[in-house]
Amino acid sequence: GFGSLTIFFGDPTFVQIKPTIIYSTFGVTLLGGFFMGRALLKILLEAAFEGLSDLGWLKLSRNWGVFFLALAGLNEVLRAQLDFEGWLWAKFWVFLPLTFLFTFSQIPMLLKHGLSFEDKDEPLKNEPPTS
Repeated sequence: GFGSLTIFFGDPTFVQIKPTIIYSTFGVTLLGGFFMGRALLKILLEAAFEGLSDLGWLKLSRNWGVFFLALAGLNEVLRAQLDFEGWLWAKFWVFLPLTFLFTFSQIPMLLKHGLSFEDKDEPLKNEPPTS
């Protein structure tokens, strides 16, 4: 895809715009679902976030949609302002920590809307497994 175009044309721009396209696509898709009243993240992550209310799913989809659009904008700003090496450094040392921080920042909202870290079907046992 974009890596091949970068190699063929000898221009790193193709590799640099790929994240913008991906982030924008995810953001627009998630926000489109949000504005239509559909929590699209629920389709992908329902098994991982058991107990989360429909409102929680909508808020999670909205928040991630906005975050992805912000990443797309940030990628374009950094692509325009930095050389390729600086942009590559930022991809690792800026985007990755921002994503982790954003993910962790969602935990209070998830807990408020019904997410539970406890397994309600089977309580934890303090016994070692036997075989």
